[in-house]
Amino acid sequence: MIIRKAEIKDLDRIVEFNYNLAFETEDKALDKNILNKGVKALLEDKSKGVYHVCEVNGEVVGQIMYTYEWSDWRNGLFIWVQSVYVDKEYRGQGVFKRLYNHIKEMCDRDENICGIRLYVEFENQSAQKTYESLGMERCNYYMYEYEK
Repeated sequence: MIIRKAEIKDLDRIVEFNYNLAFETEDKALDKNILNKGVKALLEDKSKGVYHVCEVNGEVVGQIMYTYEWSDWRNGLFIWVQSVYVDKEYRGQGVFKRLYNHIKEMCDRDENICGIRLYVEFENQSAQKTYESLGMERCNYYMYEYEK
């Protein structure tokens, strides 16, 4: 397995994975045109966030993306993990663990990063167990949003 920063050549695969992710976890069919533009915007502007992909034999089989949140309480950045997806054929083979550990090691080396956060659907017990097995702890916060 090779973990690397995603490049524009990975656009179609990331769009495919994000579409599958929304459909599998939330039964949402995303607009692929908007999704394509959103992924492309992030790939072209690292200030928005960063994708990393996992390759096996030259094929992208998993992805992880993160964005940034400034914490004035900690005088540092939180990395917000998002858009995590592993191809169905490669699940249970340590792909997500490798992707997560790559991000965690990056964070541990950077004194400006104070932690990693992510959100997970209440019903997704499998993902929650995975996150806990990697040393993550459930927070005491609910998430609210306004979406227009």
